[in-house]
Amino acid sequence: MKKLDKLILKSFIGPFIVTFLVAVFILLLVYMMKYFDDFIGKNLGFMVLAELMGYFSINQMPMALPLAVLISSLMTYGKLGEHFELTAIKGSGISLLRIILPAFVFCVMLAIGAFVLSDQVVPTANLRAFSLLYDIKQTKPSLDLREGQFYNGIPKYSIKISKKYPDGVSIKDIIIYDHTAGDGNKRVIIADSCRMYSFMGDRYLKMDLYNGNHYIEEEKKKSGRRGKDEISQFVRTKFANMDLVFSLASFDLNDTDESLFADNRYMKGIKALTQSIDSMSSSILDSKFKVYATIASSYKLHLGGYIEPPIELVEKKEYLDSLKELRKQLKLDTIPAILGESKPSELANAKQDTSSELKVSKKSNVKKGKVAALVAANLKPKNSQTERKKKKKLRVDNLLITNDSLIAVVKFKMDSIYKKLGVRDQVLSRAVGNARNVKSTLNSTVLRMKGLKTSLDSHVVEKYKKYAQAFSCIAMFLIGAPLGAIIKRGGLGFPVIISIFFFIIFYVLTSVGDKWAKSGVVDGLYAAWMANVILFPVGIFFLKQARKDAKIFDADFYSVWIENIRGWWQSRRNDKS
Repeated sequence: MKKLDKLILKSFIGPFIVTFLVAVFILLLVYMMKYFDDFIGKNLGFMVLAELMGYFSINQMPMALPLAVLISSLMTYGKLGEHFELTAIKGSGISLLRIILPAFVFCVMLAIGAFVLSDQVVPTANLRAFSLLYDIKQTKPSLDLREGQFYNGIPKYSIKISKKYPDGVSIKDIIIYDHTAGDGNKRVIIADSCRMYSFMGDRYLKMDLYNGNHYIEEEKKKSGRRGKDEISQFVRTKFANMDLVFSLASFDLNDTDESLFADNRYMKGIKALTQSIDSMSSSILDSKFKVYATIASSYKLHLGGYIEPPIELVEKKEYLDSLKELRKQLKLDTIPAILGESKPSELANAKQDTSSELKVSKKSNVKKGKVAALVAANLKPKNSQTERKKKKKLRVDNLLITNDSLIAVVKFKMDSIYKKLGVRDQVLSRAVGNARNVKSTLNSTVLRMKGLKTSLDSHVVEKYKKYAQAFSCIAMFLIGAPLGAIIKRGGLGFPVIISIFFFIIFYVLTSVGDKWAKSGVVDGLYAAWMANVILFPVGIFFLKQARKDAKIFDADFYSVWIENIRGWWQSRRNDKS
């Protein structure tokens, strides 16, 4: 590594680390503000909050990396230009591209690390973070008895106090409603004063009640004589001292099973997202086929009980079915043969049925790429289109023959039905019922497919966003480094303002693309890459201007353009006159 490379990297890495930590901290605060109300009054402890903030910090790292790269590149090359170091390096015959190269290589490696982080680390952190956040939301606030108000935080008890002394232990005039029996307000304790304290590591609360009464209204009991009404008893017990112990287990932070949240798109890597996308696509396709089969059963007379689905839908269905069958075959036959665990005895028959080009290696070191090749070679079944046409023609012929033979019978029956008022009403009522069933089936299927489509689009955009966020580190560097060489200003002033401006554009485009993808306006691939597609050409433009030492942020640069345009316009007017 040359001294120039060491100088550039040393100047770049220091500001990058600082700005990265600051960006993570700021984004973390903004993100945590959404859940601030869930933390108040729950006495969670420092370790729980630190764990949650640590997980959410990892969640914000993919978004903080592009911002840190943008600010640090602007600061680094702006500082080099401000102290004329950039001019001295160019004067020695070194081009701007060579000066940018060390930091660019670092950003490429950083983009690879950001992709691994988004694919492997962030989903696990999200799973633990949202599981812990759910437990925090379900946790009750700490015991907080307020004067003149009923407190229902302890399960099956309602407590009201008149005055609470500053020591936090002594209480005056307390009323306790006991609902443990589930029979209403039939058990009441009233005391003149009380002292309360917790024990066994705050797992239990003890109340020492003084000078009070315990009222109990017992259940009604039948009298011994027949015909007598039921009678009830009212019991009052006066006490000088009574001890009550309450369990505080409901205030503990429960540990929810993380697998309950594993199906969310934020908790999945690229492999899991791809599997979910395939499953949802197959479910949508199956729902469409079921609609055709269900609706056709209501029109047996003039459709023969069958509706031909669109050809594109049929081909896609056959493609997915053949893929499922081939996966089963590979799981049962090919994979044991590849691993050397058994001989591919049944695979010879599969070769004759599928394709002559299917070859399976018996070596144990065969990689997964060959399994993928086997899948790709046999996805489309033989003569599927020809067989489908034959079946369709046969169904149409049978339908025509059936209709021709039934025309006279149907006409006669319809005429006879309409002559009988009772039968006609019954037939019409059944027809209306069938129509309503068809409408209900269609509505429920449409709602289900709409939900699946929304979830599918969300998974697609989340999958490609992992690639796009990693590449955004390179796009932001191509904006920041040339821009710093152009403005020739370092520090935390002007570079930070410009960085925030471009980051806001990046963030808005990413958010808008995410919403558009979820609503089905654009494909998830285009939505995820929209910000990079717009900002990357801007970086190329700045790089081109920086190589020419263009002063695009100076007023003289634009005044020359204005003078040239004015001169061109004046000369044109003179030519016309």
